[in-house]
Amino acid sequence: MDSRTLKVELQSYGLRIPDSKNIRRGGAGPTGGIHLRILPDTDANVPVVGDFVKSSPYHLDKINGEDWIFRDEVALVQVELMGNGRFYDHKTSSGIPMQKIGLLHCPTTFATTLLQTCDFWNDERRCQFCGIELTLKDRSTVGFKNAKALVETIQLAKELDGISNIVFTSGVAPDEEKALEKYAEICSEVKEHTGLPIQLQIVPPEDLGWLERLKSSGVDALGVHIETFDPEIFEKITPGKAMIGLDRYIETWREGVRIFGRWAVSTYILVGLGERLETVIDGAEICAEIGVYPFIVPFRPIAGTPMENVKPPKAEVMEYVYSEAAKILSRYDGGSKSGVAGCVSCGECSVLPDFEMLHESKTVKLKKFIKSIPVN
Repeated sequence: MDSRTLKVELQSYGLRIPDSKNIRRGGAGPTGGIHLRILPDTDANVPVVGDFVKSSPYHLDKINGEDWIFRDEVALVQVELMGNGRFYDHKTSSGIPMQKIGLLHCPTTFATTLLQTCDFWNDERRCQFCGIELTLKDRSTVGFKNAKALVETIQLAKELDGISNIVFTSGVAPDEEKALEKYAEICSEVKEHTGLPIQLQIVPPEDLGWLERLKSSGVDALGVHIETFDPEIFEKITPGKAMIGLDRYIETWREGVRIFGRWAVSTYILVGLGERLETVIDGAEICAEIGVYPFIVPFRPIAGTPMENVKPPKAEVMEYVYSEAAKILSRYDGGSKSGVAGCVSCGECSVLPDFEMLHESKTVKLKKFIKSIPVN
């Protein structure tokens, strides 16, 4: 089995591990998972908690002290696990454990949710899969990360762990104008003191002039996440985003691409919410035409959310979606290789980058073959 297929299956079925008690189970990003390096040189974030993982054919075990992935009882490949960030052992000058300020989502990416609350959380607008406020309940994070704590933490993460980029996510604020003002201030401070590329993830702002302001504040890449292009699922699973409307997302993407450049703007597209598959492919086409990277990932259920018992999509579904999306990106000369910061730069929750490389390889071979054909 090649590493690309293994990654697809691991992200769909999960990986059983000996001890999962310290795995993060809420918040934003790749919750409920661990980072793996599949030797020699492939990286992935794979789910290790959740009821669906219990029936996975894959488990982690040791051979002579080394970590290996097994399918049933057959050893497949050696892996290396990403340990805790070295900066996790330190505190900010105000005494907050730095692990509550941010985390490593992969060895090179520092990630945090600036605003750990969401205005949609407690009413009918809530995204049914989201676990953003769960980490506040278990006190594993703080509600708002200020610039000083972030600068101290990121500087140490850069020094001790060698991070090379940053992703800032956020919940929807009651007053998005004030929130954007704070985000701009934070990004400006972080950029000044660390020099690292930053991805900021926001909802479409009422005033698109904010995108210019964010760019001038040090933001290098923008995430504006629609989650689904299926109209019925948009209304049912992400009702707050549906109220914002597809047209505003597209308008924001177009303006974002004008300001940040093609492929510096991205959007999450989740597979497995109950959508029709053609809407995923059509959505990827819409994004690529604009110059927005469609960051396609399999849905991963989070305990404590309304969708905690929904299983991720089957591996063959993801293989099909990734393959079709890679073809689309190839036609528009785009892809994850253009990512400078954040989720696209990290890429480990998706296998789309691997399919892009596969498609590029086939295209190169085809061009070489065509050139080798005699003209006469």
